[in-house]
Amino acid sequence: MKAAVWYGHKDIRVMDVPEPNIKDGMVKIKVAYAGICGTDKHEYLGPNFIPAQKPHRLTGRMAPLIMGHEFTGEIVEIGSGVEGWKVGERVSASGSLICGQCDYCKMGKYNICEKLGFNGVSDDGAFAEYIVVPSYQLIRIPDEVSLKDAVLAEPLACGIHAAKLIGDLKGKRIAIIGTGMIAISCLIAAKAKGAEKILVIGRSSKKENLIKKMGAEFVSTGEIDVLPFVKEWSKNKMADVVFECVGTETTLDLSIKAAKNTGIIMVMGVFEKKPVIDMNLLQEGEKIIMTSQAYVDEMKEALEYIKQGFVPCEDIITSEIVLEEIVEKGFEEIVTNSSNHIKIIVKIS
Repeated sequence: MKAAVWYGHKDIRVMDVPEPNIKDGMVKIKVAYAGICGTDKHEYLGPNFIPAQKPHRLTGRMAPLIMGHEFTGEIVEIGSGVEGWKVGERVSASGSLICGQCDYCKMGKYNICEKLGFNGVSDDGAFAEYIVVPSYQLIRIPDEVSLKDAVLAEPLACGIHAAKLIGDLKGKRIAIIGTGMIAISCLIAAKAKGAEKILVIGRSSKKENLIKKMGAEFVSTGEIDVLPFVKEWSKNKMADVVFECVGTETTLDLSIKAAKNTGIIMVMGVFEKKPVIDMNLLQEGEKIIMTSQAYVDEMKEALEYIKQGFVPCEDIITSEIVLEEIVEKGFEEIVTNSSNHIKIIVKIS
């Protein structure tokens, strides 16, 4: 079968590899669509999580690995011991590989499992014609949701999970820094949870129309001094909650300054470098930094949002390519023209 295999820095090869064999407790899925994630981009530009020097603590796998963890498809084979599933069902998968034995798994917080891994990062993923995953990952796709649109459920679940961690957002003023898929997921979650006002802050105004269509305001950091704008927008109160969805020292600093005293900064971005934090500003305003790691069962909620038409999938999916184009029209396109895209998906079959 054809697959996109990660070998190292900017070295992803579309090549023929053996089809994966079914194992006990697992299912084999014929992949229909797979999404390129921001995490995938980080791996393309330089290894962050794919084990290149020693085997992964849970899977025992090392590079080269097939990438991809956002996907949909149909079950084609079921391993021994799997119950409640049948061949032909349309599914997605949570992507998290877990031990099931640590304290966090036992309390239902498997997203922070002590041996946590992910499809496409710690074991072979979905940029391939077939993938084999543990049955505990499976999520049924409602009949009303297409396999193409359902690819968005995995990244949408990240924003929904973060919003749940914060708690009640009803009537709150929400600022979101970033315009990528995770920022959009936070916008959708905040809107669904009853936020009063939502402001998206980004570098490029290319996504302004979509953001306004989704019921938020937009301001460009390249066109205006953002903090005075936030002050005016909030009637001198600043934001109750700020979602940091970029992962740089600059955007984290902006998040802290944009939050009101006692406000919450929810850090969603992946940082390639350790940031310096103004602890005095945090302490003096009793501001709170929170973090969010992936999701737990929020993919089901995300699929329900899509089913109800709450998610403008046709606008969020900004490009559809085929597997053979994944490097040039996928990874390279995201790296060089990120402002033009929210989600690039790969049609596998």
